[in-house]
Amino acid sequence: MNHRFLTALCACFLSYTLAWAQPVSSQATPPSVPVTLPPEPLQRVMQSVVTVQSRSDAQASTSRTLGQRREGTGVVIGPDLVLTIGYLLLEAESVDLIDHQGRRIPGQVRAVDNLSGLGLVRTLIPLRLDAVPLGDSDALPTPGKLWTLGQKETSLTALEVVSRKAFAGSWEYLLEAPLMTLPAVNNWSGAGLFDDKGHLVGIGSLLVQDVYGDQLALPGNLFVPVNLLKEPLPDLLRSGKRPGPAIPWLGITSQRLPSGGLGVLRVSPDSPAALAGIAVGDILLALQGQTLQDLPDFYRRLRALGPAGSRLTLTVRSEGQSREVELLSTDRTTALKRPSGI
Repeated sequence: MNHRFLTALCACFLSYTLAWAQPVSSQATPPSVPVTLPPEPLQRVMQSVVTVQSRSDAQASTSRTLGQRREGTGVVIGPDLVLTIGYLLLEAESVDLIDHQGRRIPGQVRAVDNLSGLGLVRTLIPLRLDAVPLGDSDALPTPGKLWTLGQKETSLTALEVVSRKAFAGSWEYLLEAPLMTLPAVNNWSGAGLFDDKGHLVGIGSLLVQDVYGDQLALPGNLFVPVNLLKEPLPDLLRSGKRPGPAIPWLGITSQRLPSGGLGVLRVSPDSPAALAGIAVGDILLALQGQTLQDLPDFYRRLRALGPAGSRLTLTVRSEGQSREVELLSTDRTTALKRPSGI
């Protein structure tokens, strides 16, 4: 693609999206586009967003990477139920919610869904807040206008869904069709993403550097679509986990290398990868004898081999020497301390 064309396109798009990025209370909007949500859904959205504060044990494995104390946003979706992003709740010993009136409400982790990355908190006393309905995240137009609201914010911010490209996180996380939005916002961790009816369609997860892909590197945010929650929700509330076998996990944090293969950045202690002798600095070359192209390719093929407990072979290069390594995948939850409440 022509470099000058890309530069001009980036400049035009940034100018356009930044114009829409202002809080809706002060946003200049063409007459054909509503300035904000209708009064009733707007009121419901504004009171539904809560602060989520969690604390884990200092010795918990995720405390070293995510911190012992974490804070983000959650959205009320039931009389005593709040939806948030799962990494706020991993190995949590305690969870508190703070509503728009400043009330502190104790809660318990009900579920952390490793497949979607979403988490659920059940309150120990009634919320007395109106629940926000779940919208249809599959039916959203791309591009399309949505609104986000994070903890402690007093007005909505308009966003544009610009792509649904697959996202693969270095920590063995794959979303096939996330909601990629522009412009980038800072208060994204667990923030709600709402459609023009005030229905919840996504939960904020990450700041990403390439919402379009490598050819047009624009930073924005990744929201997890709520439709990923709808089918397993009854089981998540009942047992704290999805129905069926768990997805496989090896305990490898990796990234694609320009020279080919996946470079190992971190190996979780006592994980299948650690027990098999894989170490930081190794390069993953192939799975079942087939060359690894990138992280999405790795995760898709790993899951295609079977659920947690399946046997597999990785070709690994260490200090210039290649070797075949046999592993038995596992369920990631077995390597984590069970949150209080599940």
